[in-house]
Amino acid sequence: MKIQLKNEMETLMIPLYGKAKMSEVGVFQDSFAEAAITKLDYDYSRLKIQKKTQVMLAMRAAIIDGFTEEFIKENPNCMVLHLGCGLDARYMRLGLPIEKWYDLDFPEVIDIKKQLYRETENYKYITSSVTNLRWIESIEVIEDKVLIIAEGLLMYLSENEIKSLFRSLELKFGNYTIIFDAYSKLTANSSKHHPSLKKTGAAVKWGVDDAQEIEGYAETVKHVKTLYLTDKNVIKMMPKKYRIMFMLAGLFKSAREAHRVFVMNVGDIGSNQGVINN
Repeated sequence: MKIQLKNEMETLMIPLYGKAKMSEVGVFQDSFAEAAITKLDYDYSRLKIQKKTQVMLAMRAAIIDGFTEEFIKENPNCMVLHLGCGLDARYMRLGLPIEKWYDLDFPEVIDIKKQLYRETENYKYITSSVTNLRWIESIEVIEDKVLIIAEGLLMYLSENEIKSLFRSLELKFGNYTIIFDAYSKLTANSSKHHPSLKKTGAAVKWGVDDAQEIEGYAETVKHVKTLYLTDKNVIKMMPKKYRIMFMLAGLFKSAREAHRVFVMNVGDIGSNQGVINN
């Protein structure tokens, strides 16, 4: 299966490869990623994906997997919407019963993904740019909770695009929980020097230094928690040679905050969605 993607779309190959390689050594379990990288005709070596990057992206996925699994178990009738899903197989990887799960990405990406994973009654694809917000009209509102996943996505959007996305989703669902990773402003500004991103030509547009900045996007945006790559439960999953490195990084705010995962609630807390405090 020949892969021809450009710029932000091509960046999806980086976490796919990282998860596959970490799965091969037993750090992160993702047999789907392992199988995918062998099926896809793509020169992964050209992206120069460093081992540290592989570890970080696998751990990012593990953090989001853990929160998503807990959310679904507490809300079995919920909806999950994975924005900018890339070739991630989270729905299959978690293997949990759920009312409805949507994966959204560019048509070129979904065309590839359809060759790897089939849609089912509960698992559907949406082909669209995230910022072309007309796609929201295709989703039916449910009476239970909604979880939005934006992994490796928001840093490629502008602040105004993120605000519009948050607001449009609020208008659709009333209330939802969103989990996403974000760079600090320093990390975002220096990302142009990252060897893998340089190869794709992708441009990082957004970084944030404090959750309160995001709360300022709208009165209804509330920070629930921040999950770190330097948390003890995450470090213990890493290859031994990286544990001390990340443990030391956790002692310094600038390093700890360089790349982390936020959980936010957006919308009217009096709506049918409620507030999630997992």
